[in-house]
Amino acid sequence: MAHSHETRDRVRQLYIEGMPLTGAAVTCSVSYDTARAWKAASFKKGDNWDTHRTAYRIGDQGIEELSRQLVEDFSRQVITTTRELESGELPAKDKALLLAQMADAYSKFSKAFGRINPEYSGLSVALDTIKTIVNHLRVTDKEALKALQPHLDEIGAELGKKYGKQ
Repeated sequence: MAHSHETRDRVRQLYIEGMPLTGAAVTCSVSYDTARAWKAASFKKGDNWDTHRTAYRIGDQGIEELSRQLVEDFSRQVITTTRELESGELPAKDKALLLAQMADAYSKFSKAFGRINPEYSGLSVALDTIKTIVNHLRVTDKEALKALQPHLDEIGAELGKKYGKQ
């Protein structure tokens, strides 16, 4: 089924304004594969939807808000991945490898982001400290870790309030 140029432009606009590509496709009554093909074809022609999306976010929210959102998004991914690892049935060896890789990525992200945006270096140190405590408890006191886990989201939110807006 052929779609109009207006439909393609609307998918692009919704995506650039922040809607996931799947949502933009559904909103405009096109398949996800079609929307993805349009995005790829535009990229080949020099129209990078992701670049426009980033520019839109910066222009709309400002660099500080975008920075805050990047840290929040990355932290949310770390938390989600950790929960998935806890509930999954991966062998311990695979789980340990994935946790080590995730911790390394988080550490590198925090360090790099702290250099780019010094406002977040306090937050990075605080989150790294929590990570160290969690890793220590994981090895030495699993009961204390179980008691701490329900509070980690709240602690993260408090740290965000304390160090996120200086």
